[in-house]
Amino acid sequence: MVIGITANNQNQIDNFVEENGITYPILFDPGGGGGVQGGETYDLYYLPNDGSPYPRDFIIDESGIIQYANNEIDTEWMLIILNELLGNQEIELTVPYSENWNMIGLPLSVENPDAQFLFPESVENTLFTFTEGGYSQESILNSGIGYWLRFQSDGTSTISGQSLDELSIELTHGWNMISGISQTVNVSSIYDPDQLIIDGTVYGFNDGYEPTETVEPGQGYWIRSSGNGTITLTSSIH
Repeated sequence: MVIGITANNQNQIDNFVEENGITYPILFDPGGGGGVQGGETYDLYYLPNDGSPYPRDFIIDESGIIQYANNEIDTEWMLIILNELLGNQEIELTVPYSENWNMIGLPLSVENPDAQFLFPESVENTLFTFTEGGYSQESILNSGIGYWLRFQSDGTSTISGQSLDELSIELTHGWNMISGISQTVNVSSIYDPDQLIIDGTVYGFNDGYEPTETVEPGQGYWIRSSGNGTITLTSSIH
């Protein structure tokens, strides 16, 4: 995928293609006869720029088809287009862990959420989460929930799946174990319309509890709620 090419004439675009060894039809636009002018996507996004017929910024997918073309800076819309293009593609995230007990979570949407499949080096039958009734032994991971999981030694696990860009989490009064999305989220940016999160009560675990200001992918956290309700974690590009 090519993102954000700056060009105001055909020669500049041709030079970019040659210098970067691009072999697919970079300027193909559906309905446009092989060029940026007159295509459906070009017509949709084009804004005049002192008479220049070429967009300054555009996004081309892996097939060489223009998905976005604009003469004006529109970062938010570009990110929306990128998010849509990448939304169905699998990504990989590496989750670190330490010897003994760890607080972990599921950072992606996966086909097989079995704990032993996702964390093959973990000790069998050591996946636990916390509910109102106390600890509960589990075998699969669900997004938004935090878990305890034990390992024999330090290491990492690489998880493949589709990105989780937004996640609503049900909280109950008191302490909850949660996990986040595929990107780092600042605690201060968590959508909490009912002001459930009690200030200073979000804790991670690293050989001991540590207060934290961020929720990292693949990690689990304790969070204390003043009541029952829902919070939402959202990525910066959603």
